[in-house]
Parts: sequence; structure tokens; C-alpha cells
Amino acid sequence: MQSNTIRICAIVLLVLQAATYAQKTSISVKKGKVVAETGATNVEIEAGRKAVLTPDKRMIVAVNNPLVDDLIDIYKWAEQEKQAQRQLIDKTNLVVFSIEDEDLFPNAYLVEFPNMTSAPIQEHRFGPVTTHRDPSFYDLQGNLLRYESESVDARSSYYKVSLREAVDPGQSFRYICVSNLKAVLGKDGPLWNFRVNYGSPPDRLDYYRFILPDSAIFVDSSKPIIEADSFEGRVAVTVRNYTGQGGEGVTIAFLWPNKDGTSRADLPVEYRGLRSQWEEEIVEEGRRRTAEILAGGTFAGQEDPLETLLSLYSAAVHRDSDAFLALISPNLRDLAARNLDQIARLSAQMVSQQFLSTPAWPEKPEEGYEHPVYLCREGSLICEATLVTSFEKGKWYAGGLELGRTRTQGAESTGYKPSGEVKLLADRPELAAVTYEGLEPGKFMRKWLLLGPVDIPWDGPGYFPDKKTCREFFGVDSLDAGQFEPRVTISRKAHDWKVIESDYGVLNLTNPFDRWFAVAYAWAQVEMPEETTAVLGVGSDDSMKVWLNGELVHEHWEEDGRAVAPDNDRVSVTFKKGKNQLVLKIQNGGGPWGFCCRLLEADSQGVSSP
Repeated sequence: MQSNTIRICAIVLLVLQAATYAQKTSISVKKGKVVAETGATNVEIEAGRKAVLTPDKRMIVAVNNPLVDDLIDIYKWAEQEKQAQRQLIDKTNLVVFSIEDEDLFPNAYLVEFPNMTSAPIQEHRFGPVTTHRDPSFYDLQGNLLRYESESVDARSSYYKVSLREAVDPGQSFRYICVSNLKAVLGKDGPLWNFRVNYGSPPDRLDYYRFILPDSAIFVDSSKPIIEADSFEGRVAVTVRNYTGQGGEGVTIAFLWPNKDGTSRADLPVEYRGLRSQWEEEIVEEGRRRTAEILAGGTFAGQEDPLETLLSLYSAAVHRDSDAFLALISPNLRDLAARNLDQIARLSAQMVSQQFLSTPAWPEKPEEGYEHPVYLCREGSLICEATLVTSFEKGKWYAGGLELGRTRTQGAESTGYKPSGEVKLLADRPELAAVTYEGLEPGKFMRKWLLLGPVDIPWDGPGYFPDKKTCREFFGVDSLDAGQFEPRVTISRKAHDWKVIESDYGVLNLTNPFDRWFAVAYAWAQVEMPEETTAVLGVGSDDSMKVWLNGELVHEHWEEDGRAVAPDNDRVSVTFKKGKNQLVLKIQNGGGPWGFCCRLLEADSQGVSSP
């Protein structure tokens, strides 16, 4: 068993509005307590606290973790709501998220468990739970609490938290846990999405405070924002959510320029009133008919995916479980009939959501054809869920309700792609189409000639090539990087170049070329007014080589795979005066793949754009 002791750290900040002034300050230990003294002012500092000197030279004590400070304020809001008794609140869930990377970020949350024993208890034991990353625990006054942990295995542990006061039987242990959360952000076109606590228990009051990454631009929330402010220079929004009977969660959406090269110009068209006329008309029709249903009307029809959605709304609003069941795909109906409680929850979720959009459906769909209908919350354009409809025996049925935006056969066949993916252009595949008149520092190169994908050859056991074969193929250079040829023969197969362009700095090759264990080459021509010493920022998923004017200037072999990000690697280069040939090789293992490239710094440069 590991015991974690408290390290007492007294911090004194001398701050005066716009200027800092010096003042004699002493830290001492008196009768076992840490005391900070400045002039005639002195304060005792508990573990987990800090001493702060205000502009009027008063000494105060504050919490040493700003996430805890924020959560204490939110806790007060939740307690006021519970005392008002305007909604049935069985439980509260309070969390502050500090999003710093796409899969791991610090968070502070309220721990609340009843004392189910018959005696007062000062130690709360719980587990096994997923092992917390770098945890610390605080009481609701911001004082640091002692804890012990015992690992069960590599993933789970037991915890014992020592409180400052005993909790009586029937009362609840309440304290704050701070740790690093392992989570996953989603992506819908240029927007990053963070979804939390869908399928939550009913009648729960949630407060979520989202502190966005550096450079992030907040776009939307599925639930109303009650506060928007800043946190250490970063955008922060706080959302209130009452789960009701449907177990509703919360989704936020934002742009992340430092992560993928997006900017305000990349805001999806629906947020700028630029939907197609067909889509505007179909959305208007869907919402008008939905309003009629909510006003007491009924609807029945299955001639197209929108009619099926409206029929589901009607059955849900009027609590007609038989009609609702009849709208479910015949292949799933028997299973649904045996799980009527799940049908009731699905019905409640349908009523709580609105029609967002849908791609155009074919006039004569094939049997079994699937088509998506996207749903959102009132006042939001975030796709909260996708109703998957299927065409069977001349009618459209509900085939499932899935979280977020789900691609189906219909989305693919109608040319639907999330905005911002790589586009294949009809331009002639020649160097003139991808010539940059100089490069501007910080600007990504978004237009390239692309050759491939070329599959990694494999005739061994299993479906995929082994690591040794992949490493050897990475060492094979299948073209002359110093001399452009319109057609390249690789393994006795001719490959032609294609012109590609991305709305964003990171070129995601997965959408046009969803190929595992493959290689692609990207070529661009850069014309410099004079010899220029520079540093390129390149990124790749997974491995990469870089040539300039036929000379190999960088290579990165990634055996276990990595995600592409701006400036994964920095490459020092020297551009000659005149035309320069810049060639990249990108080799993918499993999963998605892509690349990016930009000029980071140079001693002279011109203005970009092919």
C-alpha cells in the first residue's frame, strides 16, 4: 500500500494591479502551523492553500489549485438549486475540465457518496475504480486531504481519503478530486467535439466547466451556456444540464488552430447561413411539421426518411408505443419488442431533439439502402445524434439512433463529406498547379501533387505486412525526388499524379484514400527570389521522408504509429534561388493517415499561394 503524505507549500504573491512591489515577507512554523507574515498582517496556511497579498496590501488565504477554486463556486450554485426545489434532483455531478491535449487533460470533480454505515466515519474508502492519474483530494474549503491508494492491477486501484471531520450515518461524504482524465475528443469536419455523460441517470443536475486549449475558438454547445469567461488567458464556458428522463449529456464544439491549422474562416457554412437552398427548405419543412406535432397534431408516413422521423416524433409525443414499434426496421422489431423499456428511453430522446439536416436521398433506393438523418438540441447546430433509416419493402424504417454524426451508405453515395477534408481537383497534374511563389512563415502548404497510395507488398502469413517488411519498404525510394515525371512505375504498375487540396493545414488522407499499410508521395514546387535558409515544420501519420531538390533532408520512422500534428518535426533546409522541388513520402501503418508542412522561419521570403 502506498501512502501519500502532504507537502505543505506556502506561496506569497505580491501583486498590485499593474505593478509589482517588494515587501518584507516571512514564512515560519508556529505551534505546528505554517504562518505567513507581512508587516502587521499574518495568516495561517493550511495544506493545499496559499497566501496572497491583495492590491490594498491585505494578506488573504486562497486555494492553490484554480480548478478547485472554480469547482467550489459551482458547488455553491448547485446547493442553491437543490434548496430551491424547483426540479427533482436526485444527484449532482460537477466537473471542471481543462482541455490541454486531445486525449488527456486535468479535471476537478465533486465526489459525493452517502455513509451507509451505522456509525460516524472520517475515512472514505472506495474502489476498485480506474486508477487516477496524479490525483489529489480537497475538502470543500480547499484544504488538501490525505489519501492512500492500493493498486489492484495495472488499471484499477482502491482509495482511502481521510476527511477533516467525521460524516454521520445517512449523510454524504463530499470532497473534490483532481486528476488527469483519459478521454477522447471527436472531430466533425473542422470542429473538435467533446461529449460528456450521455446515458446518465435521470433527474441529475450537471454543471460542466470547459476550459478550452490555447488558441481555441469556441463555436457551439448542445446546452445553454450560463457563463463565458477566461481562465489564465484561455476561453472557458460553463454549461448547466438537467438530465431529465432521457439521460441527456452535453457536447461542446470548437476550432483548434494550433492543433490543425484551422481559423475563423473555416467555420462550417451552416453557422454562417450558407446552407444549400434544398437543405434550407427541407429543414424548414421538418421543423414546421414538428411544431405541429408538439402542438397536438399527429403524423403518419414512411415515404421518405423525413416522414419516418416525423412519424417517430408523433408516436413519441403521443406515447403510442405500438406505433413507435411499427416504425422500427422489421429485422429489429422482435428484439425491440422484448426491450420496451429501451424503446421508452429512445422515445424520450427523440422528443428532446430537433431535426438538424439530412443529405438528399435517392428517388429509387435499393432494398436495404441506409440513410442518415441528423438531430440536434434546440438552439444548437451540433449533431447530437444520427437517426439511421433503412429502405425496406417500399418504406423507410428506423434502423437505430447513434450518438454524434454517423456516416451511412446514404451519406457516402450522395457525395457527403464532412467539410474541410482533402479534395481531389480536376487541375492538370503538373508542377504549375502546385507552384508557390515564396512561402509565408506560419502558413501551411495546402495544395500538392499526390502519387499513390501504393500498397506495401506482402505475401506472408496473415492479412497485414509485419513490422520488418514495413521498415524495409520505408527504406525503398520509388521515385527520383529531383526530377518530376508525370507517370511513375512502381512494382510494374503505373501511377499518375493527382492534384489535392485541403481547407486545413493538416491534409487528412483517410477520406479520399482509406488505405492501411500504404505509401503516398506529395510534391510541390517553391520558387524563391533568392537563396533562403529556413526551417520547415512537418508532421506525419505515420512515417515520413523529406527531400529538397533531390537531397534527402529528413526522415522519421515511426514503428508504433503517431498522430499527425503541426510541426511534429523541425527540418533545417536551404532553398536555392529560383525553382525548388519539395517532396514528401508518407507511409501509413494501420488507421488514419495524413501530413502537413509549413515554413516556420527564414532569413528572407516572398508571398505564398499557388
